[in-house]
Amino acid sequence: MARSVQVPVTPSVLSWAIQESGYDPEHLAHEIDVPISVLKQWVSGEDRPTLTHVRKLATKLHRPFAAFLLPTPPESRPLSVEFRHPAGDQRELNPSERRHLRRAARFQEILSWLAGELELERPRTPTASVTDDPVAVASITREILRVPTTDQKRWSSASVAFDEWRNALERTGHLIFLFSIGKESCSGFSLWNDLAPVVAVNTAWNESARIFTLFHELAHLITRTSSACVESVRATAKTDPVERWCERFAAASLMPGRDVESALHELGLVHGGYVTDLRIAKRIAALYKVSLRAAVIRLIELKAATWDLYHEIPPLSDNKPAGGGGGGRNRTQIREDQLGDRATGLLVTAVEKDVLDRSQAVEILDIPDSKFDELTHTRRRSR
Repeated sequence: MARSVQVPVTPSVLSWAIQESGYDPEHLAHEIDVPISVLKQWVSGEDRPTLTHVRKLATKLHRPFAAFLLPTPPESRPLSVEFRHPAGDQRELNPSERRHLRRAARFQEILSWLAGELELERPRTPTASVTDDPVAVASITREILRVPTTDQKRWSSASVAFDEWRNALERTGHLIFLFSIGKESCSGFSLWNDLAPVVAVNTAWNESARIFTLFHELAHLITRTSSACVESVRATAKTDPVERWCERFAAASLMPGRDVESALHELGLVHGGYVTDLRIAKRIAALYKVSLRAAVIRLIELKAATWDLYHEIPPLSDNKPAGGGGGGRNRTQIREDQLGDRATGLLVTAVEKDVLDRSQAVEILDIPDSKFDELTHTRRRSR
């Protein structure tokens, strides 16, 4: 019987790809269905993988097949983000988080260059530190976004609210990416850049939870930091001071204090009283299109509730509803949704102004060439 074709992969490149992925070698070996001893032989150069196994490696490590044939590992910058997780959680970034961080960083580098070449106005991101009053910074931010609470409370659903907040942030120059990073991963991350600041939101949670993540990560951009945050809302008052500041900023941005106090008064709560019933907290959450968890945090901050109320929140309150899944969308629509209006608009404009070749834009977007015209027409109609 003929022996399977072996591929002359470069051991140092394979080792680099495994390390960059964040996969434990034993787990990777299991995923591609080989003993760990065999994987170690490939990495050491004692043996070579078959064509089938290299294809499995390329798929699992999210690298092009040809990358494993390079003479040396390509130069790559380290992930310059602070991984923020609860105290006692010692894990490092998982493979999905690493992959999406690398992906966002690649998009950011390209889009930052395009923004500079197109001489676009710099993003209107406030500047603050964690020693500043998060409520005051939140007030400034809402003025920049130009979204009055009257409009916010008229939005029909959390889904509409997320889209509106995303649009407002993109209009002010921010890139908002939606990635399916997974439930065992961070809720979102931020990557600072003067011309192309990025917020990426994990779509593993419902829209209400995503909204809070959006503003939590915006807070990191405001403090000019790049972070990957496991949680946007913590279940205790004692937490990382940076995360607590971001949490307070997000809550104050989405639920301005005086407006919430007026809403509570309309719901029958007397001044100085405490909300002790989740039904009222749910009314506040529905009014501002935020998660129940975020609403209770804000009530605690306003001294209108205690942590006892927080502990009554059902554990699965941020979960996505069953069903759905976004079926029926084509690849171009999916990419538009992932990268957002600002990113796709930059690429279309760059092609129109001869800053970028059409073929380059198609490659960056990873869509069929025939669909680029469709994307261009959509962009023109929205202007």
